[in-house]
Amino acid sequence: MFHNLKMQRAGWGAAAFLVLLAPQVQAQDLTSLFEYRVVEKDDAGEEILVERNKVRPGETIHYIISHENVAETDLSDVVIVAPVPQGVTLSVGSESSSIPANFEIQAELEPEMPGLEWSSLPAFRKVIAEDGSESLEPVPASAIEAVRWSLQDAIPSGDKAMNTYRVIVN
Repeated sequence: MFHNLKMQRAGWGAAAFLVLLAPQVQAQDLTSLFEYRVVEKDDAGEEILVERNKVRPGETIHYIISHENVAETDLSDVVIVAPVPQGVTLSVGSESSSIPANFEIQAELEPEMPGLEWSSLPAFRKVIAEDGSESLEPVPASAIEAVRWSLQDAIPSGDKAMNTYRVIVN
């Protein structure tokens, strides 16, 4: 079965992302682009990234978020937030950043406090057994709903930065 990337809710290819900037920074100071490619193998077995609109269950989508600082000054305190859309599962460990960053995932971690929380990896969630006992278990990749990078360094004026992550089609 194929999934049409253009037709899905919050589409895998058109998923929204958010860039949070320090209060003194203007939105027009940073231009960002959110793209995706499907991971395939060439005849030699090497990984290649291709543009296409349909994917099959089990295939991997590679998201690329690129940013360009068009301001006359360096931009610091930049936070990039991106979704893990419905119908896919985060490929934990696939994330990267061209600028050193603290990477976190968002999931439900505390059942007594409904809602999503952020955590660095490895992330754990509280589980309450039928007898009322509590334990911690690793957050399954399927429970992750978003990812974010808090850039540790500024994006220099005129420079570009990139963040990537991968998801697997359910």
